[in-house]
Amino acid sequence: MKNVILLVVILSVGMGLYAQTNHPTLIVKGESKLFQQPDIVEISVNISTKTSEYETCLSKNLSDVDRLKKSLQLAKIKSLQIFDTGQRINEDRVYSSGRQVADGYRANYGIKLKLEAKPKIIHSCLEVLKSSDIELNYNANYGLSPELIKATEAKLILMAVKDAKIKAKVLAESAEVQIKSIQNINYGAAKSLFGAKQYMSEMRMDKAGYSGSQSFTNPDPIVLTDHVEIIYTLAE
Repeated sequence: MKNVILLVVILSVGMGLYAQTNHPTLIVKGESKLFQQPDIVEISVNISTKTSEYETCLSKNLSDVDRLKKSLQLAKIKSLQIFDTGQRINEDRVYSSGRQVADGYRANYGIKLKLEAKPKIIHSCLEVLKSSDIELNYNANYGLSPELIKATEAKLILMAVKDAKIKAKVLAESAEVQIKSIQNINYGAAKSLFGAKQYMSEMRMDKAGYSGSQSFTNPDPIVLTDHVEIIYTLAE
């Protein structure tokens, strides 16, 4: 008798669960997009030095790097941070009479400059690089600070949820059904919060071919997207 009662209870619970999961539903994907102006920029600088002797090349390269750092520090550029990214030195070779021959050594030292993406600040930094007598090249990588990412993420979520609600209302009215409640919200499974960073480059070797800093001081906005999926239960 106890086994029979237990079986009845299990069947009742199972039927209840089955009934709950078989309500008609409406699945809607809410989407959002923002065009956010970057607030940070990283300028990667490569300082290149060539001499005939290995030790001389290494020493002069380090001296060039030190002089450039001092020039940047003397400029008192707001928010500027300087990071070393590494040094390498290789034997230079040139073609002569159809074959490669040794032509001294070339050392390359990398530093990264991190600063606020404000035109005046970027311009001050580029002026130091432009006026330097050191052989160098550089490129800029624009992005968003952690604080701006957090604030932007909140906006994207609100916009995505609002978009889902609008779509659900239009669909329900068009299909002549009524929304009863939210059954489930799916978020973060396959979202794309951060757009590709803005890459812009500018080369200068011994002051030759310098074309100005307009592209660096006026970066394009970064496109950010997000989405949320909301499952609504419909009234029967």
